[in-house]
Amino acid sequence: MLIVPLRRIARILGEERYDVILALCVAMVGLSATGVDALTAASGIVGLLLITGTLIESSALAVGRGKAWALLAGLGCATAIELVVAGPDDARIGPAIVAAIGAVAVAAISRQVLLRPLPDTTSIAASACAYLLIGYSFASLYILIDRIASGSFLASGEALTPESAIYFSFVTLTTLGFGDLTPAASSGRTLVTLEAMAGQFYIAIAVARLVAGMATGRKDG
Repeated sequence: MLIVPLRRIARILGEERYDVILALCVAMVGLSATGVDALTAASGIVGLLLITGTLIESSALAVGRGKAWALLAGLGCATAIELVVAGPDDARIGPAIVAAIGAVAVAAISRQVLLRPLPDTTSIAASACAYLLIGYSFASLYILIDRIASGSFLASGEALTPESAIYFSFVTLTTLGFGDLTPAASSGRTLVTLEAMAGQFYIAIAVARLVAGMATGRKDG
């Protein structure tokens, strides 16, 4: 069964190994530069499964680890089947699942960071992971919108590839705003606005949390 090897891999990664998760996040984004949509989609799915699996092993879940692993395995199988049947250019279930898993991972990581009494290297790595996952989740949402109404996301009318979506998402998240890609519909513009706000709010909150924790640590020391 798929659950057993995934659980073994997550246990190998270790509890709260955010350095490994950060490496996975960077690799997921970096593979998009290859321009191979199938590779980008596959790396995103595998990466998020490993990230979520690690979080399952390091978190006390109310639903229980067994049920969480079963759900994760089911979602992974559904995504893989759709990729094979529909292909990476027409898949819709996959982007929706990736966006949902990414959002859950961001919430779980942020919660663990906030619960840590003092900031350390783990907190910094975890905060970076959550920031990258925000960009990846929004990229999946952009792809989903474009595939629901073909070619409707970009003002140019061209199809939004995973490579372009990841690039556009992180340009938006960091508020660089190059302007080479722009959303056409109001739904896309709304999401872009939310992502830009999320990026700024997250940085402000994360930095404030780390600074406050460091100040508290110095007082206690």
